Amino acid sequence: MRLFTKKSHLIFLIFFAVIFMPGCTEEKPNTPQTVAQAFWTATLKGDTETAKQFLTPESRPNFKFILQNPKDFIELGEQSITTTQAQILTQLTRHKANQQQQTSLRTILVNQNGQWLVDFDQTRDSMLGSELQSVIEQLSNTMRETIDKGVKVMGESVKDELQQMERSLQEGLEEMNRELEKQNKNKQPPETTTL
Repeated sequence: MRLFTKKSHLIFLIFFAVIFMPGCTEEKPNTPQTVAQAFWTATLKGDTETAKQFLTPESRPNFKFILQNPKDFIELGEQSITTTQAQILTQLTRHKANQQQQTSLRTILVNQNGQWLVDFDQTRDSMLGSELQSVIEQLSNTMRETIDKGVKVMGESVKDELQQMERSLQEGLEEMNRELEKQNKNKQPPETTTL
């Protein structure tokens, strides 16, 4: 009888383990949104080992990300998902000194064997493209301001030149009018008297 009791306890324990233990194990996220969120959360915490678990094997060796500030954060936005690839608009906010610097990028994920993984190489390239675009915009704004200032300075100079030309033309016209008046006086026929 005791043997039966031990067997029933053992069966009960096995049954309990089979039913309740899977709920205790942590499953890896498997949607583009949850994988991207887990990747960026680990990255911003400086937990590179955890972050690498969410990367494609090809991009793991290239993963280098330096945590700038514990206040840095990420916001995930609009998604574009196919069966093999996903792109999530991502806003990375970094803190440098007393300023916030925002970088827009795309977190690129690929579906490998049913598991979504971040392709860090493509994600990094989208970040570099965004930062390059930001630099180009800053240069463009600086050039535009410089050109505007130059045009303003040139405009003042051109305005002065035009005013001088206008005065010269006016003086020239007045001189011509005086000369014409002189010539008209000299050409008048002598007065004739009538009888």
